[in-house]
Amino acid sequence: MEFSEQDMERNRHQFDTLCKKILALEAKSYICAVAKRAKRELTFSDLTEAELNSLAVRDEYPSDSTRYQVLGFDIEVRDDLLVEALDALPPRKREIILLAYFMEMSDAAIARLMNNDRSTVSYHRTSALEALQKLMNQEDKPYE
Repeated sequence: MEFSEQDMERNRHQFDTLCKKILALEAKSYICAVAKRAKRELTFSDLTEAELNSLAVRDEYPSDSTRYQVLGFDIEVRDDLLVEALDALPPRKREIILLAYFMEMSDAAIARLMNNDRSTVSYHRTSALEALQKLMNQEDKPYE
């Protein structure tokens, strides 16, 4: 079956019309989809600092922290100012602070490990905290 020139021209126009309708509908659909997405999306400038921090990933390296060995426990401290203050303490007081606050041990548990009285451990912990506070406050003053 052969088509006349007129039939072929009509078919081309019908096809062109169909293509134009489909493209127009696709464009409209795309614009609607972009508008819907824009309503749900936020720019980084619209986020709060807490939301931005929740999206961030910070790499941690062993060189970023200081490790202390205390009575068989491996304790890691990441704060440089605290590390400097801890290093300034006598070893016994440093060990008590690390066990009490990083290993969350009670004075009685520390006393058992160190073969001391609980009151001795409590005294050393209290005096070490006071010394740490003085040391860390001295470090802060030059920056004020």
